Amino acid sequence: MRRALVSVAVGLAGAAGVAASGWVLQAGALPPPTPADRVAAAASAWFHEYRLVVAVFHFDGRRMKGACLRGWFPDAEGAEVQASLLSLDAGPVLRSSTKRKVSYVSGRHNPLVPGALAAATGCSRELAPALAAVAQNGRHLSVSRGYAANRPAIALKVARGDGRRLTLYLSPVSYRPLVAIVAVEGHEATARLYLTRVKRRLLARFHLLRPAEPRPRR
Repeated sequence: MRRALVSVAVGLAGAAGVAASGWVLQAGALPPPTPADRVAAAASAWFHEYRLVVAVFHFDGRRMKGACLRGWFPDAEGAEVQASLLSLDAGPVLRSSTKRKVSYVSGRHNPLVPGALAAATGCSRELAPALAAVAQNGRHLSVSRGYAANRPAIALKVARGDGRRLTLYLSPVSYRPLVAIVAVEGHEATARLYLTRVKRRLLARFHLLRPAEPRPRR
């Protein structure tokens, strides 16, 4: 994965103070956004297609690289369940399963790592169903022109009933996810997303080849 800092400069075409910016001219030339429910469905399909997401996270002024793998993994009792394994360069490998339960698979608990928030921002298993659900009813959705990852983008905003706010910046051509921002209870995480095919070298790099049994979070 190429070295990249998450850069999210969000603005609408014609917004005050940025009218002369080159990217605003590009964003203004984009076609009118597709209805929000169709954009959400297209973005959800991308997450369903890719089991592995490599991400660069920003939260509380800290930057971390990580990778999240979707699949079937053993729980604490040894039963195979659908879950996500999230590995961060800060050290820990975390397992996210149902009801946002996050446990440590390896590495020590790091109080500076908001595991549940990171999983909600950078794991396809968490993002895909959230988008699919709102796409079905079309409520709490909006789209606008914006800018993210150094390019014009479509901003898809989702206000969820549980108080979470999700903003996804997507390619205006393919609706491929570029950047995700999740805010909940006064905390916010940003992730530059790289949807990636599962490859052994990437799993090895992020310590996801043979994860140990999950252990309870302390």
